[in-house]
Amino acid sequence: MTKISGRRLSLATALSVVAASAVIGLGLSSPANAVCTQSTSDSPGCGSTSSPSPTTPSPTATDVKPTDGAALPSSGPTITAAPSPSTLAPVSGAATVKGVFTLGNGSPLAGATVTLTPVDEALPADGSTITPTTVGTATTAADGSWSFTLPSTLPSSLQTYADDNGGVLSLEASFYGQASDGTVLTGSDYVDAGVATGSATTEGSAAARAETANTVAIHPDVDTTQVTPADSTLVDSADTADDSSATSANTYQSVDGTSTTGFSPDVVDGVDYSAVKPKIGVPVCVPSKHVIKQHDYYTSVGEAHAYYDTTAAFEYNNTLSSTWGVATSVDGEHWSITGKVSRKSSTGHAVGFANQGPYWAKRFQIPVEYQDVDHQVACPEGKVTHSYSILPVKYDIPSGGAVARYGADVRSKDGLTAYRKSNPAYRARLDQKQYATITSGTSLTIGYAAKVFGVTISLDTEYGTSHFQKITAGSGSSEHDIWGAKGKISGNPGVIYSY
Repeated sequence: MTKISGRRLSLATALSVVAASAVIGLGLSSPANAVCTQSTSDSPGCGSTSSPSPTTPSPTATDVKPTDGAALPSSGPTITAAPSPSTLAPVSGAATVKGVFTLGNGSPLAGATVTLTPVDEALPADGSTITPTTVGTATTAADGSWSFTLPSTLPSSLQTYADDNGGVLSLEASFYGQASDGTVLTGSDYVDAGVATGSATTEGSAAARAETANTVAIHPDVDTTQVTPADSTLVDSADTADDSSATSANTYQSVDGTSTTGFSPDVVDGVDYSAVKPKIGVPVCVPSKHVIKQHDYYTSVGEAHAYYDTTAAFEYNNTLSSTWGVATSVDGEHWSITGKVSRKSSTGHAVGFANQGPYWAKRFQIPVEYQDVDHQVACPEGKVTHSYSILPVKYDIPSGGAVARYGADVRSKDGLTAYRKSNPAYRARLDQKQYATITSGTSLTIGYAAKVFGVTISLDTEYGTSHFQKITAGSGSSEHDIWGAKGKISGNPGVIYSY
């Protein structure tokens, strides 16, 4: 076994390395780096697991880490100084949301009315139907783009939604129209408005203002009978470590897992509506909605890694701090991720894990309540059609369920092979008894965060002072190498990988 030497990266202890988009806490490790801020009795799920820890690979000795004997890549540039910690920059001015609507073939949808409604408007638990409140409307430009600026002072109900969601007002932007033959054409986008400003600025509000516009295509909606998800789809399913084919916007998936090759949402009874322009300036269709089903699904919100002599920690503390991909469908069978919705509401619980390792890496899951919502559209000819969305609502522990649990084993992202493939600019090094903690920035998108009513949902988690990933080096004689998944350790690494 060959010891690794000749590469040194000095990490200052008890300092914080701060970049524009991330804060990396660096320091000497203590005997116990507990992540959960509450006692075990107060938060029994901290570090709990529904599956055994991965088996430690051979060799098990931590004094020298495994290597193939060949020359190893450089650890990367030395961090020689730490800038002063920065505070969250306040934002100002009224929030603006925006997007783009197109026909099914991608041609711009011009002159169309886009209606904005609040996502967080309460839907009755008994499944009764409501007419959503209109926040405002916008008209698409020649290129299909639209924008809407909210008033600087919101109505009290909207302000309450935003306050309860960490300063973010989540909105559904919808188009409802008809082709010349009466076929209903619909499209929905989901956007976040960062309405907390000035000294009240929140991380969520600032992040919402930086979101890019989504492009959403309209499609024919001809279902006149409501589709209800089968009870079999309520069975919980784990995430997967393989995100190479993660679901993306407008990539279709079926609830029963069958292939969507050849599926076109624009072809109905042999008629292709992809280039059909809806009638503009005619009486609008009237929307309403209700909950078909709601259920708790365990959802992966982050991960932590520990190779060689290190230990890993992850915390998700007190507040939901994630942005979900929203799944939408016009037939209840084929779904795509359309836009994103932020959830920043209080959970009332601190959950996480600490001191796991070495040779250990897993995702972390929390229980989230989801709703399958039926969106009904009544148009002038008297036709009522149905489209659907799957939305996260809140952190919700199911009766008798765990407050949190472990998800997929992600050790394949660590180790020598992964290190060789990593971007040299993203590499750094931990010396003995030092640690690095991500306390700001956005984690990697988890493409398979949960399967909800048979539909795969994606998710991003934003790190904060109480939502973090931590890696702590032990006293092994070999150096410990780390690297960011999508950026420098002193920038926005997303996830810290380990070798």
